[in-house]
Amino acid sequence: MKNKCVLPFIGHDYSNDSPCCLLLNKDGTSWDNNKSDVQDLRQEHRAGVKTTFCKQCWNIEETGVISKRQQYNQYYKKYFHLNKRNVKKLTIPVGNVCNLYCVTCNPGCSTSWIKKQMSFKQQNITSNYEITTQVNPRDIQNIKEAEHVEFIGGETLKSFSLWGHLSNMDKSTSFSLQTNGTVELNKEQIDLLRSFENFNICFSIDGYGKIFEYIRQPAKWTEICSNIDRYKNYFGKDKLSIYLTLCNLNILYIDKIMIELFKLLPTKIELNLVSYPYELSYKNLPKHVGKIVEEKNPGFFKDKKIEWAGTDMSISKMKQNLNAQDKFSGLKKENFLPELFDLI
Repeated sequence: MKNKCVLPFIGHDYSNDSPCCLLLNKDGTSWDNNKSDVQDLRQEHRAGVKTTFCKQCWNIEETGVISKRQQYNQYYKKYFHLNKRNVKKLTIPVGNVCNLYCVTCNPGCSTSWIKKQMSFKQQNITSNYEITTQVNPRDIQNIKEAEHVEFIGGETLKSFSLWGHLSNMDKSTSFSLQTNGTVELNKEQIDLLRSFENFNICFSIDGYGKIFEYIRQPAKWTEICSNIDRYKNYFGKDKLSIYLTLCNLNILYIDKIMIELFKLLPTKIELNLVSYPYELSYKNLPKHVGKIVEEKNPGFFKDKKIEWAGTDMSISKMKQNLNAQDKFSGLKKENFLPELFDLI
């Protein structure tokens, strides 16, 4: 059963209204959660088939990076034998309010990105993009039955709705939440988090210094470092983790990034590989540049392999994307990532 994933049997992701992290169905169109697709998905996982529903995980595993499938199989190994639906894990969105407009993000996940998108297209904010500030009551109704709840944003810690639901949640329920690391907690919030037996705060950090500041606009690296030190004092490092989104803007620096992040917070660093938009994909670099990336990062590439797929057209599209973002932010990519843009 090496190709099985536990999530279709124990999970429900309310952001996609799907049993797991699935966003696409077999033919590449939008996941519609119809009954036959869900049944096919679970049956193929029961049979250990390398189902085409889960192409993203297979592609990630081929590079040598640990996929979500492998991560969750490890987290929930006591349920790996399940072949019938028994929901233990919920993924609950708390809204898309966010104070950052990260380069690899989008308007659906960040209200700040909506302003950036408007600068590209001059479109009306209310007619094109939804602003969500609350947890959907439907999403929270089964929370007492869950063993673990994963809260996602936006910036989760800026969601008033999240704090309200945490106040009412059973203190024995395990939960995790993602944060961009910019939020300073007040005493009431610190005390509320400390009242839970088992929780994890995961910092989404994609670099250090100028690399971080270009990708995670308009956050400042020194402020993030200070804030993480506060969190370590509040909760201890064992309650904290790091999630690193790897794209073609930071992969040239990956060995140094991993070292700097581990010095900041000595914990396991999990990777998320950008595949969309394609022009910012981790593999969208020309082969000759990819070879240099590998040579400069022997630690990362010791057990990983990437099929570099950048072309003149895809690199041109990447530069167009970033030029438009730079016009909005007032930053210049060449000033923050000079080594990369010297190469391409």
